[in-house]
Amino acid sequence: MRRPFRNVQYMRALVLILDFFSFQVALALGYLLWVRFPWHGHWQYFSEFAIIFGILPPLAIIVFKAIGLYKPEMGMIGVYEQSSIFRGIWITYFTVVAFSFFYRSIEFSRLATLYSMFFAIVFVSVERLLIRRLYAFLNRRGIGVRHAVIYGAGFNGQRLERWIQQSPQLGIRVMGFLDDELQNLTKQPENIRVLGGIDQLEDLAASHQVDLLFLAHRELKEDKVVEILQLCRLLNVRCWVIPSLFHFHVERVELQNIGGIPLVGFREQFGRNSYEMVKQVMDRFTAAILVLILSPVIFFVAAGVYLTLGRPIFFQQVRIGKNDKKFIIYKFRTLKAPQGGQAMSPELESKQGKPKIQAFVAFLRKTGLDEIAQLFNVLKGEMSLVGPRPEMPFIVEKYGPLEKERLTVRPGITGLWQISADRKRLLIHENMDYDLYYVEHMGFNLDLAILVKTAFSVLKRLF
Repeated sequence: MRRPFRNVQYMRALVLILDFFSFQVALALGYLLWVRFPWHGHWQYFSEFAIIFGILPPLAIIVFKAIGLYKPEMGMIGVYEQSSIFRGIWITYFTVVAFSFFYRSIEFSRLATLYSMFFAIVFVSVERLLIRRLYAFLNRRGIGVRHAVIYGAGFNGQRLERWIQQSPQLGIRVMGFLDDELQNLTKQPENIRVLGGIDQLEDLAASHQVDLLFLAHRELKEDKVVEILQLCRLLNVRCWVIPSLFHFHVERVELQNIGGIPLVGFREQFGRNSYEMVKQVMDRFTAAILVLILSPVIFFVAAGVYLTLGRPIFFQQVRIGKNDKKFIIYKFRTLKAPQGGQAMSPELESKQGKPKIQAFVAFLRKTGLDEIAQLFNVLKGEMSLVGPRPEMPFIVEKYGPLEKERLTVRPGITGLWQISADRKRLLIHENMDYDLYYVEHMGFNLDLAILVKTAFSVLKRLF
């Protein structure tokens, strides 16, 4: 059987070296900025400041290692990795500054160190982005790639395939699905074909050089799982099982053991209420600042809608928010006014609209400027800057216990689904796995990572 490219493990060492170098360069630039703008009123020679070069970068590597930034399973379009980068840098610099207060014998400019923190965020983030692209480049050429098949083409299987596809550093290429009950699927796989049933595994292990099998079938009985595991052992195929756990969200799963006995439970969430309270205050404050800063843009969009489409300027629709509460969402209107009580579809509008109207509407949709009106929803406390997309009532009525998890937090203007490649091929109500992932991992660092990627996504659309 084909063996994966063993030197891919050296990529982790390369990442560690680049991280170390990024912090060194960030400290040097922080010192140069401090010297270039000497409003601080005192001076420190570089030879005196250089002691921090032997303290901060090694500490950053230790912190990054401790929070898992050198593990290969940083998925979800790099957002979780970015949030971990923020977290690691905050911890590193806070530790160094606290250390400088307790040990006065070691002196270095705290202001220059603070400057370097922002450089470190930029350099490490860019470096990790380039590393991800390098991984993707190697994977496209089959370097370091392990071939995998997924047994179970349902929700969990398709979700797993998307996450693997967005995590090139895993070095896994999904060759296809195996499923014995395709007729029972509510949604067929789109991008990856079904290669047959589980009885095809032996042939696929030889013809497709399969290294991994993921069991994502929700209705597998214990004896069937044991049978498949034994078959994988004979074929030298590594097997991983996704637990169904009575249809609870697997992101909550926590594995422990007592005396070698494996235990499966659900993680407790500490401090979530205080986080949400602080987040709501920060959301409203940030939204107020953004409304002031973007007031010329808001006026321009409102005037454009009025001159091209007439009244009303805002599109209003009932959506479901936190704790199943209804609210009116605001967007700048990009459709013609309803006729006879029925709103005109975008397709019909594009056929009947004038070229100038079409161009303006296309500009609003492409840039997402039609959604800045939702800042007023944030000011009212109905939405957040980051969170799951607010859904329509008739869709929420079909929710089960799992789907209702997304209603435990306030919906957001932007979120994981909005910045993912799946936005082009998944409808809003099909983004459940992104929303559930956010609900289980929500935090300030993740919110900041999503906002940063949203800003880059908007700039990319503009230019």
